[in-house]
Amino acid sequence: MNRLIRYLWLSSILTLFTFSTTQAQTRDMFGVWGGVTLKGDFSSFSETGKDFQWQIMNQSRTRDDSNKGSRLNENLLMGQVGYRLSRNASIWLGYAHDWIHPLNGTAFQESRVYEDFLWQQNVAGFKLTSRTRMDERINQSSGASGYRARQFFKVSHSLPVKGLSAYIGDEVLFYVDKNHFGKRGFSENRLLAGFNYQLTSAFGLNLGYLGQYVDTKHGANLFTHNLLAGVSYHF
Repeated sequence: MNRLIRYLWLSSILTLFTFSTTQAQTRDMFGVWGGVTLKGDFSSFSETGKDFQWQIMNQSRTRDDSNKGSRLNENLLMGQVGYRLSRNASIWLGYAHDWIHPLNGTAFQESRVYEDFLWQQNVAGFKLTSRTRMDERINQSSGASGYRARQFFKVSHSLPVKGLSAYIGDEVLFYVDKNHFGKRGFSENRLLAGFNYQLTSAFGLNLGYLGQYVDTKHGANLFTHNLLAGVSYHF
């Protein structure tokens, strides 16, 4: 377990070091990713309903890439249903609708259908989370599509304050086909760290940092430093 924690920290440090060495070719900017998440299960319908879960999330994203300051860059509305295969594993099917506002381009909407395999396990006081996702991006204006694979890892650990825990994680994204959204192969890395505070069994808060590195198809790459904030409620 300690070896895994050291590996995640080392990977995070190497990722930041790699991005910093390419700073001359990278545009840095700041933003805020704020979201609301509602989740629950179907146990009220039947005994087996507890194994079927649902989740709805709305997330707004801003960037300070304009001369006028911070602006709304993106808004995502996501819904998904899942089935718990075992104590640790579950599968999910979801849909996301995305409103995108490029700085120097025409706003458009995007549809995304995605499938997840989620693994969660507690080891020596640490909670491990692995999520493997495949999503299809569809530009509703042009009809252009792209298939993207995503691998996410997170480790969290409770702190002395009741309900408070710290986490660190990383997600790698890459396209499996040629498309107009991004380069085929590696396209993006998201490094995150922060705190979760479970006020009650139902209500929780999240506050952290998310560093988003985007390997763009044209021009300088992007590195956005985002304040990550969210609230969640479990029915």
